[in-house]
Amino acid sequence: MSKNKIYEIIVADDHRIFLDGLKMIFEAESNYKIVAEATNGKDVLAYFKCHSPDFAIIDINMPKPNGFEICTAIKATHPLCKIIVLSMYNDPQFVKVFNRSGASAYVLKNAGKSELLKALAAALKGVFYISKELQDLEIVEVDGFVKSQKLTKREVEIIQLLSKGESSTSIAKQLFLSIYTVNTHRKNILHKLGLKNVAELIGFASENQLL
Repeated sequence: MSKNKIYEIIVADDHRIFLDGLKMIFEAESNYKIVAEATNGKDVLAYFKCHSPDFAIIDINMPKPNGFEICTAIKATHPLCKIIVLSMYNDPQFVKVFNRSGASAYVLKNAGKSELLKALAAALKGVFYISKELQDLEIVEVDGFVKSQKLTKREVEIIQLLSKGESSTSIAKQLFLSIYTVNTHRKNILHKLGLKNVAELIGFASENQLL
């Protein structure tokens, strides 16, 4: 996140009290600014005809059209906009549908301020974020992120094993590779991600939901 950049946000929810809550959250954040509000899908799409906000935070149950239809329509005309979906449904299928439709995050409405801000930060890095409550269901689809970082499936496997504390020797045995090959992968991974050591790699993997 750029320290000087102010990211513009449109927030949409058909409950006024929830919109007021979002306004309070972002009033205290110097890097984010709510520039528009909407209580239905029609007004959201109308706003995008003349504006290009950095983020759209939308309720999944928006009327006329609904959250999924809004998401699809926004990504068709404003592919760079990061869409944060707010939902009361902890359904894995919903997460997958919105991920595939181009959303950047799926956040449950019972999440706190810190988690919402984490979702926005992850979106800026190109990482699909889901609420902690859903992460335990092992439904995170990392393919899009893996491709954006030019990581191979083998490299992701090694990242996950290193994060569990496995040594190169142990990883080599588990993946039927030579130690030389594993160490080469380790060097390539650090180079691709711009990291210095395994400690930083573990932190990166945790932050970006690769574990």
